[in-house]
Amino acid sequence: MEAKPIVKQAAEVYIKHTEKDFIGLIVHGSAMKGGFISGSSDIDFQLYLKESAFDENGRLPLELSLAIHRDLAKINPYPFSYIQCRALSSKLPDGYVGPIPGAYHLVAGRLPVNEATNEQLKQSAINALRNLTPVPKYLNNLLDHGKERLSRMIRLLCTQVSPVVYQVLSIEQEDAVKVWQMPKNEAIKLLPDEEMKAYAERFYEHAKRYYSNETSIEDALKLIENGVAFFKSVQLWYKRAD
Repeated sequence: MEAKPIVKQAAEVYIKHTEKDFIGLIVHGSAMKGGFISGSSDIDFQLYLKESAFDENGRLPLELSLAIHRDLAKINPYPFSYIQCRALSSKLPDGYVGPIPGAYHLVAGRLPVNEATNEQLKQSAINALRNLTPVPKYLNNLLDHGKERLSRMIRLLCTQVSPVVYQVLSIEQEDAVKVWQMPKNEAIKLLPDEEMKAYAERFYEHAKRYYSNETSIEDALKLIENGVAFFKSVQLWYKRAD
């Protein structure tokens, strides 16, 4: 796992600062199961803490978050884009499912929640695709130009396309757990519609080219174009299948 040294460093930071409330830490996503895109993919953690660690709004104290970030900033996440972590208690937010068996790694401690079930993943996929918006609102920002405006949109779109690939397959395939264990490139090959598959493949081709140096405006715009076309093809497929 290419992320292993980064995971180790980040884990030391999280555990050091949350020791008195610490329950467990997992890493999941492409950093664990493969198929990451250099410069684009992140390293996803979930940090499980006692309920006493959070305020009434479910947030960690600002001082703690600042201290954690100060130490995380010393870590070079390359070839990943950044380190991402969500702090959770043993009571998951509404609509949230536990980690997917075989798609995460327990870095330290224990898992205080149940793993996601096949039925939960299928229902979650149905809910997500039912409310899919083919043209995300943030693409209105294409009328803007300047420091990192375009790259932010690209990153948001990348974080949406990947789950939709798995959500389609969670509905289409019998074993949704097995689907989520696959790297993205393998999952895309199983998409049920040839047009949908072509849009997803082109989306990631442009993503790889764009993230090689983040300078090609044309690759960025083609990425957006194919991402939206992918969403539209998924929406059409879902309506036919519903």
